Amino acid sequence: MFPETALILAFIPSALLLTLAPGPDIVYVAMRGLAEGRRAGLVAALGLITGIFVHITLAALGLSALLAASPMLFAAIKYAGAAYILYIGWKIATAPPLDFDGSTPRLGLGRIFRQTILMNILNPKVALFFLAFLPQFVDRASEHATAQFIFFGFLFQFCALLVMGGVGLFAGSVTSILRRNERAGLYLNRVSGVVVMLIGAGIPAKELWTLFNDA
Repeated sequence: MFPETALILAFIPSALLLTLAPGPDIVYVAMRGLAEGRRAGLVAALGLITGIFVHITLAALGLSALLAASPMLFAAIKYAGAAYILYIGWKIATAPPLDFDGSTPRLGLGRIFRQTILMNILNPKVALFFLAFLPQFVDRASEHATAQFIFFGFLFQFCALLVMGGVGLFAGSVTSILRRNERAGLYLNRVSGVVVMLIGAGIPAKELWTLFNDA
């Protein structure tokens, strides 16, 4: 039922490297940590991991393949996700600076957690990533192929939690030092919010660039 040990040992460094690669998720977690402290960074990481669980479940059920086969549905979800990321970035950028210790985020931790889950779920590219990546390590001839798919999905979540959680805690530690100056705290909010908004704006921008080149 379980994959071979060699496959597991090959999967772990691949998952860690893919999670470490610069991308919207890791930047978002870092910006949450910078803007709102260690707890917010860690909770944002946990939200992303929970969103990954949803994508893995959908991929295992075959719904991601259906999503990939429907360009209109894919585009609708993608642009809804981009709009939501822009909204979150705006809220971060316009928030007042936090207290000196930066230990208590302006938003409740539960709200940050829910926002991050929704942001991740509204990114259909995550679903397609798992649909493309995880089967590379699954024995398709095995009667337990689906179980292996889910196993590697959970293993990816664990690797992502190590990386994302570490990034969130580190960014939060940095901001607790920088917030000794109230103006620095205000700038951190502005910069973090703008970066998150750029992530959201980059989703439709890539689509427009592709259309322009194809024309």
